[in-house]
Amino acid sequence: MTVAMNVQSGFNEKDRRALVMANDRSFSKVKDSGAYLVAEDPDEEADNFQEFWDIAVYLLASRRSSDSVIRTLQKRNKKMKEFQQLDYETLQEIKDLAFRYIDTVKKFDDSEEETVRHIPYFEKEGRLYLTCISRDDRYSYAHLQDGKVVFSTEETDPSGILTVPPELPIHQDRGTTSYIVGIPLTDLLEKAELLSPDELFTRMRDHLYRYLDASERDYELFVYYALYSWYFQKCNTTPYIRFIGDTGKGKSRFLKVISNLCFYPIRASGASSISGIMRFKERWMGTLQIDESDLRGDQSDKLIKYLNLGFERENYLLLTDKNELSKVHLFDPFGPKIIAMRQPFLDTATEGRCLSFSPDETTRKDIPPELPARYAEEVAELRALIARFTLEHWSEISEDSMLSCSGKGIEGRLKQMARPLSVILTLFPDGQERFTEYLNARQKEIKRTRAESSEGMMFNYVLSLAQGEENLMVDPEFGKYYYEGKIQVVSSKMVATALRCSFKTVNRTLGGIGMVSEQKRVQTATGQKNIRAILVPNRKKWVEIMQRYYYDESGEEFFECPECLRGPEYQTRQSGFADNRFNSESCKSTEEISGTVLSAGEEGFDDTISHKTSE
Repeated sequence: MTVAMNVQSGFNEKDRRALVMANDRSFSKVKDSGAYLVAEDPDEEADNFQEFWDIAVYLLASRRSSDSVIRTLQKRNKKMKEFQQLDYETLQEIKDLAFRYIDTVKKFDDSEEETVRHIPYFEKEGRLYLTCISRDDRYSYAHLQDGKVVFSTEETDPSGILTVPPELPIHQDRGTTSYIVGIPLTDLLEKAELLSPDELFTRMRDHLYRYLDASERDYELFVYYALYSWYFQKCNTTPYIRFIGDTGKGKSRFLKVISNLCFYPIRASGASSISGIMRFKERWMGTLQIDESDLRGDQSDKLIKYLNLGFERENYLLLTDKNELSKVHLFDPFGPKIIAMRQPFLDTATEGRCLSFSPDETTRKDIPPELPARYAEEVAELRALIARFTLEHWSEISEDSMLSCSGKGIEGRLKQMARPLSVILTLFPDGQERFTEYLNARQKEIKRTRAESSEGMMFNYVLSLAQGEENLMVDPEFGKYYYEGKIQVVSSKMVATALRCSFKTVNRTLGGIGMVSEQKRVQTATGQKNIRAILVPNRKKWVEIMQRYYYDESGEEFFECPECLRGPEYQTRQSGFADNRFNSESCKSTEEISGTVLSAGEEGFDDTISHKTSE
């Protein structure tokens, strides 16, 4: 029975309007409708206002913030035809009516009373409420009040509904608590001091150094990622960290030590069922940790789909209840993830969501082969310090505070990966400087790695021939391609002979990065001839190839394409150049060019930011 049928008085005009929107449906029916609609494309024949209201009720009842509800409605609104779209004020009205309906149900209808919610964390009135646990397994919410951390066993969420912390699972046989989610300890959080950003950074970096063997740049990224994970709900995208390597390389150590500092790390092995992973992640909405997983499936694999959708906010996964086919379950895969695996993903989209590291066996004698007994307490103390820091600075972080990385010659994929991490750097006095320094260093590492790839080595060999650094003038077969001491063309046979591979491999590899094999008329010692040559079709493609595959330790970033590699339609623009290199203005235009869509041959390598670390 609905609220409208049970109660005939005690409502104001807005209450009555909200109840009318339910159209004699129960609260659960309204939510089920909203759950179904949010995962489906809009129906052109349907009542937009009614559909949007059902969705808003579902989202608010599912602990979504008001801003998140509005974002979801706006995203759906854009899919409608222009004449069907609702204005912002109408969307706000829909959200307010949905909130009023939920509030009215709670106040006036006992038959519609909802089960107490179990929410791990939420924001209310600009404050963050975090679940924490005592050493005797009592759960409570922690939040700041007048600059102090206070605890409560229950709260009302932003929708005014009673909320209590979820509980960790009890082992089915032993009857003991399974601590498979890293939750701050109440006693440590209560006495945790508030550290400055630099002090916290140093504490976290030193902890990582004690147990991991990595480069200083890697320690820096790991600290930023761990801190970012506590604020990931402030962003619309989230990159993943992936450790890849053979057994015994230390990737599991990296995975555990780093994820233990992240927000609510959820431990799952690659052998876990996808349904179990999704349900547990939905309950805690923390950092998913997947160890020893050979996730080599393509885009049709369920877990691959889950990972691909989880990169961006509000990409829900809709599954039918096998026991009740009319009922659907929604899962939100959004959130940070740390993965250890032996082989790359077959799906290039998944590869493109990963900051990838390849650990090596360590030679450091001070790193213990096994984590010592004191490790758990060290993690608990550090986690409490991070939680205290997060509670203090929660309201200062927003997606609008992401730092700028435009005009620095940074390619698009790195920007997309790094920008969410930059929100944490806004808390550092020298945050922009740190971010710029990090991006430039990471870009160099990426370019160095690409230059060492099969594509990069082949391109750089072609370039060495074109520039005369590799001279074949005395070669009995290739000397004829020189005229007045300069090479006139670079052929596939030259490259295939030097690198001991087939013509097909050369053409396929260089074609994948944008070069072509075409006839070119050139001057030789015996006259003009048409010769099949390796060419760059246009200057735009040259800029793109140089941005991606050329690396020089001296720091030289760019020079014009050698004449012997220019295709018939290649044209040189002199504007934007000085001394044959980019000036500051041309760097910006080059960056825009490098962000263009990649050719098909580049997929599978360039979408992964990869370099070597140690352990």
